[in-house]
This record gives sequence, structure tokens and C-alpha cells, in this order.
Amino acid sequence: MIKNLNGIHETIQYEVLPQVRVYPNKEYEHYPVHWHVGIEVIIPIKNHYTLVVGNERIVLQENDIAIINTGVIHGLEAPPTGRRFIIQFDIALFNILKEFETLLFMMPSTMIFRANDNTEIYRIVYEKFLALAKEYDDNKAFSEAFIYAKLIEIYGEIARRELYRKERLGESNTQAKQQDHIETMLRTCEYINNHYMESLKLEQVAAISGFSKYHFTRVFKQFMNMTFYEYLNQRRIKQATLLLSNEGMSITEVALDSGFKSISTFNRTFKEINGRSPSFYRDKKNFYDIGNGKS
Repeated sequence: MIKNLNGIHETIQYEVLPQVRVYPNKEYEHYPVHWHVGIEVIIPIKNHYTLVVGNERIVLQENDIAIINTGVIHGLEAPPTGRRFIIQFDIALFNILKEFETLLFMMPSTMIFRANDNTEIYRIVYEKFLALAKEYDDNKAFSEAFIYAKLIEIYGEIARRELYRKERLGESNTQAKQQDHIETMLRTCEYINNHYMESLKLEQVAAISGFSKYHFTRVFKQFMNMTFYEYLNQRRIKQATLLLSNEGMSITEVALDSGFKSISTFNRTFKEINGRSPSFYRDKKNFYDIGNGKS
């Protein structure tokens, strides 16, 4: 259930633990489009469950896994009967992990792991999420530590597979060169994450990486599947999305505090990346009922 909804912005209320919530859900209840800062995981245990992201309707079958990234506008539709786990957690949990911020940009807005595919990564992620849910329900001594450890393990497994994808690394590169590129790109992305408020230039960041401008451009695009400037804008928009959850800040203040010098550039870039304008994220009139199809 959504307990605290302001317009389409949900403030997640963590209860048993300060940064994680596991909700065994069996209600026949549709949830209208909304977004939140935390990451959300949905695992249907009995019957299907439908996730709506933009114009796409994703039907999750029993034991499928959906991971919804931070700031993504989504809705949920339930069948008349069924049961599913809904897991939400605060991204601040991973602040101590320097690579995690980069990982968030490498991941799509929504990741789907299908039970029928029965891949190794599916089995690992599924088992760890169920173990996490059981630990949460048992609420024994040191449960918090075990739950946080499970989340770190899950994202570590996903991150390694994402980092070492053949199409990302290039099959022609030697293993040593691939590893060097991984370390360089992670270090470079960490620098961008720490300095996105500044007027970063391609030449400046390429020099920090130790690559020539042209080699850096090619390797960055291959590794991150986006250009340097696209990554920089995504980092700024990610910060803006987090700041929009603060009702006390105006949209202009959000733009300036996210590294944008022009409100028009901010509005255009925000819509290009998030699919909606900053004002849509704030406007209480944009709340609508998916089940009735009202907008």
C-alpha cells in the first residue's frame, strides 16, 4: 500500500528497518502512477502482476523479478487474487560503495529477470531476495546487517555481469586491457559523480583518465553505452530528481543545485531523460487512477 503520496511523489515509510521495507502484498488494489527516491523490487509469488512504465505494460508472471530504478514513474495493477513481495530500499544504503553510483547509470530504468529463462543471475538474485524477505520477516538479532549484506551481494552480482559483458568490453581486447578499461572508466565516472556541479569539459575529463580525447570518447561510449556529455547530464538529472522530492525547493533552485546554468536547458534535458517535465513530477493534478484509465 502507498501510505504517503503527495501528487505522484511517494515518500516511502520504512518501518521495521530505517532504510529497507519488505511488504508481502496480496491486496486486489491498483496503485496509480507514482515515483520515489528508493529502489523498488517486485516478485509475484502467486498469480501475475502488471507493472506500467510509461506506455509499456509489463506483465510479471509468478517468480519473475522486476527492479525499478530510483525516480522512475510507474504504476501497478493487481489481479483479483494473488500474492507478491514488494521490497523497497533507500539508495543511501550504498553511499559507502564508490562504484554503486556509476552502476545506477549503467542499469536501465527497469530490469526484468524472467523465471522461465532460468539463468544463473536469475537464480542468484531470486534466492537472495527471498532470503532477504525471510530475514526481514523473522526480525532476529542482527537482521539489519544480514539484509543490507544481501542487497550488496545482489547488486554486486548484477554489477559484475554488467561490467564484463562482451559487447561492453570488446572481444578484440586482451583481458588485461579490458580490466584496465574497467578500472579507468570506474575511476573517471567517480570523478564525474563528484564534480558534476562544475563546468566539466570532455578534454578535461579525458586528461584525468590518462587517455587521449579520441580514445577516451570511444572507450567511454563502448563502456557506458552513452557519451561523456550524456552521462554528465544523466548525473545532473538524477540529482535533480532527488531534489524534486523536497517540496521546499523551487524548480529553478533544483536546476541550479543540479549543475545547470539555464532553466530552459534543464527543462529540456530533464524531459529528454525522464520522459516528463520537472513540473509533472511536482504537479498534484497529474495523479490518476490506472485501473479506471483516468488522467
